Amino acid sequence: MKSSRTKVLLQQWIAQGHVPPDKVQSALEIADITPNQNQWRLFLDKLLLANGGGLFLFGVVFFFAFNWQEITRFHKFAMIESLVLASLWAYSHWFSRPSAKVFVMAAAVFVGVLLAFFGQTYQTGADTWQLFATWAMLITPLALLAQLGALWLLWLILVNLSIVLYFQVFHGLFGVIFSSNQLQLAMFFFNTTALLLWEFFATRLAWLHGRNEVRLLAVASGFSVTWLMLEAIFSHDQEFYWIVVAYPLWLLIGYTLYRQRIPDLFMLAGGALTLIVISTAFLGKEFLNKQGNFFLLLAVWVVMWSSLAIHWLLKIAKEGKHE
Repeated sequence: MKSSRTKVLLQQWIAQGHVPPDKVQSALEIADITPNQNQWRLFLDKLLLANGGGLFLFGVVFFFAFNWQEITRFHKFAMIESLVLASLWAYSHWFSRPSAKVFVMAAAVFVGVLLAFFGQTYQTGADTWQLFATWAMLITPLALLAQLGALWLLWLILVNLSIVLYFQVFHGLFGVIFSSNQLQLAMFFFNTTALLLWEFFATRLAWLHGRNEVRLLAVASGFSVTWLMLEAIFSHDQEFYWIVVAYPLWLLIGYTLYRQRIPDLFMLAGGALTLIVISTAFLGKEFLNKQGNFFLLLAVWVVMWSSLAIHWLLKIAKEGKHE
């Protein structure tokens, strides 16, 4: 039984008086809801390890920034390459320890530092998007071998940055900001595909069970599809009509996946939010040029559907099956 379901049942028993007040703490410990000493130690180990790794990377960055003018070009290359090799060696040497994850992440970051320094030193003339694309390509073998969700998240961030910067180069900065339909289309297809692949492999690979990375992908996918739907509502261009079909399909797949297959309250809440935003925008366009209490109507609509969504989500939360 999932811990969330156990927690809901225990809360119901406590509210109904089936668990005496002096036995509540013991019941929480037996049900593995309240963290015990070993769980707290494991949490603190991970927290301190992440903080230590982050401080180490910041220290390296500030070391180069402070001593940049004093270090020769040869020594700069030698030190950065040495950091990459040392991180890889440390990862292979302490492979079975949790600290190895910090070293492989450090190696992936140092690869990006090396590429940036190479481009700055020799003025290759490459566009910025090529730097991030090359960085993602070079750390792909590390991501495949390390089996680390955080490293794959870094890879996905780099690819997203490459896509954004690519459209910035070929469409201009104002084109990205004010006419980013092609950008959002590319981001939607990439992040949605990555989301579905992550969920598919998470059922087979234990190291992909984390939900934070998946939810970030869902936020990116939801933002893009909402943007495209708003463009379809307010634009008269027929090229956006396909999203009117794609969006309900996206909602249906999300509902089926996160309501029945992999219950996740966060995902369902995100889908409900996009539906409220898009329906409000549609009503706003329909009543924009009409007289009357236009804004009052929209306010009532938002309050009504937000209340229904909250009621629906609370009902699902009481089931205790969500992640």
